[in-house]
Amino acid sequence: MALAVAIFIVVILCSLTIFFCYVYVRKNFDSMDKVLDSVLNKNAEPSPETEVDSRLSKLNHKAMRIIQMNLSDISQTKQEKEKIQSFISDMSHQMKTPLSGVSMYTDLLLEGNITAAEQQEFLSRIKAGTEKLQWLMDSLVKMSRLEVGAIELSPVPAGIRQTISDSISSVYGAAARKNLSIHTACSDDVFLLHDRKWTCEAITNILENAVKYSPPNGEIHISVEALPIYTKIGITDYGIGIAPEEWNFIFKRFYRGRDAKTVDGAGLGLYLASLILQKQGGYILVDSKPGKYTTFSLFLQNCKK
Repeated sequence: MALAVAIFIVVILCSLTIFFCYVYVRKNFDSMDKVLDSVLNKNAEPSPETEVDSRLSKLNHKAMRIIQMNLSDISQTKQEKEKIQSFISDMSHQMKTPLSGVSMYTDLLLEGNITAAEQQEFLSRIKAGTEKLQWLMDSLVKMSRLEVGAIELSPVPAGIRQTISDSISSVYGAAARKNLSIHTACSDDVFLLHDRKWTCEAITNILENAVKYSPPNGEIHISVEALPIYTKIGITDYGIGIAPEEWNFIFKRFYRGRDAKTVDGAGLGLYLASLILQKQGGYILVDSKPGKYTTFSLFLQNCKK
């Protein structure tokens, strides 16, 4: 009799153990199922039930991290897609005008009912349009390669005087056609950490803007001022100027000021100049008074002593 009672008690205990184990396992599986549902539904809210059990809590937090990483990737992909769409739209807009001009003048030439003078004029306009397209494509390639890091700048100690001189040579013809004089205040050469080729490109872009927006018979001034950490290269023109509310936008890709619409351009020069300076640990600032002057200040790192 005693043995039967003992066996009965053991059976009861085993049954209860199996039952509670079943309940526990089922509860855990239900909780895990909810965690997986959260992952599938991208719900980043933690489940209160999983906070009680430390093991389920760890699982839940890992699931939340997976969800947050996925949401972050989705957001980044969306932003990149929007940037690409904006870039394509801007590029299409910039190319539309020269392409339309080339197409129109080509059609007029093919019709043949034009004088020799008109033929020469149309050919000149086609050449100007194709040159603008070539410049635009070159600028876009430079910009994209700089942005993705395909081009590595190599800043080394080099005298800035030669870099400025090379930049002036690049715009000399355009300045001469407007009878603009370029004055440089750089008595002592300063050695700065910069990539001469690309820094020359940045300074040239600033000078090209100065030439474009200066009135005929005007002046452009270039100054060099050594500071404790950086050296400032100031480029000042006395043209149309830039309104203060536009200072934060002029270095953005394809942005053109409201007073610059009548002057030929694509809105890439300042963006490229800023990007080139950033790649070398430098930066650009602007100061301007509409109708009076515009000064772009380029800051390049001094050589370590």
